Amino acid sequence: MSSQTSFFTAQEMSSSQLSDPPSDVVSPNDLSMEEPKQAPHSRYRPAKQLPYQLREHCLIYFEEGLYSQGLTLLLNILSAGTSTKTPSGDSVPAFVPPHQHLSLAATLVIHPSLTTRASSIERVRASNTALRLLRLSNKLLGPPNANFATAFTFTNPGGLRRSTGQRRRATEGDSPSSNEDLDTVNIALAKAGSLWTRAEDFWHVVGWAFNCSVLWPKRWARWKLWLEFMLDVLRDDWEERVRMDEERTDWDDGVDFLEESMMIKYLSSDFNRYGGNRRVIRAVFADGSPKSLNEFKEIFKNETSERAKDSGIKKLAVKVNVDEEIYGDYIEPDEDSDDDEEPQSLEPPCSSQTSDEALLTPPQNGNAVHQSSITPDGATPLGGMDSLQLRQRFLALLSLTSASLPRTFTPLPTLYDLYVENIRPLPLPTFSLLLSPSTPHLLRSSLSSLSQLLLRSLLASNAPLPSTDDDEEDELTQQVLEKCYLPYAANTKRAEDNAKVSLLVEGLLRLSVRHGILVGTTGLKEAVDEGIRAREGKVRDDGRRSKGGEKKGGEEMSWLNASSARMRALVGMIGGRAGRWG
Repeated sequence: MSSQTSFFTAQEMSSSQLSDPPSDVVSPNDLSMEEPKQAPHSRYRPAKQLPYQLREHCLIYFEEGLYSQGLTLLLNILSAGTSTKTPSGDSVPAFVPPHQHLSLAATLVIHPSLTTRASSIERVRASNTALRLLRLSNKLLGPPNANFATAFTFTNPGGLRRSTGQRRRATEGDSPSSNEDLDTVNIALAKAGSLWTRAEDFWHVVGWAFNCSVLWPKRWARWKLWLEFMLDVLRDDWEERVRMDEERTDWDDGVDFLEESMMIKYLSSDFNRYGGNRRVIRAVFADGSPKSLNEFKEIFKNETSERAKDSGIKKLAVKVNVDEEIYGDYIEPDEDSDDDEEPQSLEPPCSSQTSDEALLTPPQNGNAVHQSSITPDGATPLGGMDSLQLRQRFLALLSLTSASLPRTFTPLPTLYDLYVENIRPLPLPTFSLLLSPSTPHLLRSSLSSLSQLLLRSLLASNAPLPSTDDDEEDELTQQVLEKCYLPYAANTKRAEDNAKVSLLVEGLLRLSVRHGILVGTTGLKEAVDEGIRAREGKVRDDGRRSKGGEKKGGEEMSWLNASSARMRALVGMIGGRAGRWG
């Protein structure tokens, strides 16, 4: 039914340029390790294991709660040799952080104790440094080399098999690099408090993050960064595996690189779940409603509560006596633990600041202010433009997966039906933004397929379906526009439905003009005028009135009239460009 290239996004990831490491940082050339084999055309640096001594050094930092120091050390080691080339012109190998450290970094990016409930700017900076490490690992090493598939694995708390005792130390006869227990970080944020333990699966996180985009702006400020990074990882992992498949050798026979992608790994968590594919799409369209909040619950305990405002009461001076184990305020309760947190209001806060200082600013009052009262625009029902664009990127990635592996995931027509099911009920402003031809994340074929599917569910029964004689039944041509879409009204008298039909045919017109497939003809002009009259006439016959006696659909009629005016102007421009009507 639909083109196999629908919903693919090719937007390039933007990142800051890397600077050369400080001169006192260890260089990859200074530590002899076995050189790994690397495919010839990869855009990433080859990876090799971090020496045991450096891993141990980072581990001590993390277990002592010195997150910034440990993350900064990993950053410096990773970036060493970025501008250095081998005699043959290849990039020198980079030391890859242990996957346990990357897993911890992903938790530090969004954990409340380092973000919305951080007690110091230092903790917020540690969270930001963790994000820098993850982004740099993805850019320099790529997801396969960085072993993100292992680092970003969701675990069942009942299925954990890691020891909670003290970490074993290496002895002379041991082989530290082969024992993963040596890299296990024995702190709460790397175990029971980890994102990968507390969340049910990836789509649980996606749904909760998008719920935050609608209700809790401060939490969304962090989740947005995390989702952007994960989308970059999923896309880069897919593209690298496509390259590996294209350059496969005899040794790779029988290996399906795409089947081993992180996207398939995350989708597989729903394969055995009833309605699993629907749950994935519901996560992408999570809107903060009670139903959505019930399905995609908060990840961390009392996550939406913020740091309590300082009471201003001075603590009594306490004399320190180490022998009696009286430490005064030198030892505070564990800030990473969620166990002692008292629940505060679960209503959304009234601020959406994202700076380090803003994250440290406690709420000024307990009054809840919904985000729609702060940013009253069309994207508000789905959390604003940033949230809307991230949802579009998920739609693009899911469609690409379906087109490439329909038997593993779901056939593309089935996926498109799920899209229509979730998009059709959206409010008009949100509906218009999501399907705008100006969207940077969806290709023409994507918008064309979605718009035509939506039109078929909205148009009156007398509207003919496009011919199915050829293989490209959703191919958009001027004849299809004039005969099947432009002249018709919706199948109801509701102003909202007719406005959505008008917006969809307008979008198809704009797509066609942008790609040069329209010619200014009398038939085109007549089809546009006939459709405008049909939709306006059908709404005019709707005699329903509101409780106040006013006719329903005033705002929807404004959308319908504005879309009609734009279409007339667009067709007039096409006719003027042609010099005459054919």
